[in-house]
Amino acid sequence: MLAPSLPGTRRAHPRAPARTLCTEHSDLGSHAALVLDLSENGLRLQRPGFGLRPSGLLPLEFELPEADEVIWAAGEVCFDEVWQVPRSNDFGLSGFLRTTGIRLVSVTARHKRMLRDFAHAYEDRLITPFDNPLMHASCYLRG
Repeated sequence: MLAPSLPGTRRAHPRAPARTLCTEHSDLGSHAALVLDLSENGLRLQRPGFGLRPSGLLPLEFELPEADEVIWAAGEVCFDEVWQVPRSNDFGLSGFLRTTGIRLVSVTARHKRMLRDFAHAYEDRLITPFDNPLMHASCYLRG
């Protein structure tokens, strides 16, 4: 897996996978979603069904994984896709899933720093040279 912020990719900031709940607040009410990944500038949500495409400024409330902190932010929709999930998959899901990419436009400096630290910590774990178990093998002990 390539690091998301390598040169030649679209993203300028690292993006870390996350599995946490998010609440979207809109004129139609509050709706639960799952945060799939996040960075200091955005996140990707997934929820079941078709529903209406979110538009305008979308208030969000979600927890940062590995921290006991609720983040309040507002974002705008960058993309919104509906995927059909086949009946035979590892997750036991079937039907339609809506995936939405959101760019954060309003978040406190403290929460933005926490998001940045979370994503960079994941990236640092991803590209560490000692992830390969062979690096700890006895044949490499003395060079």
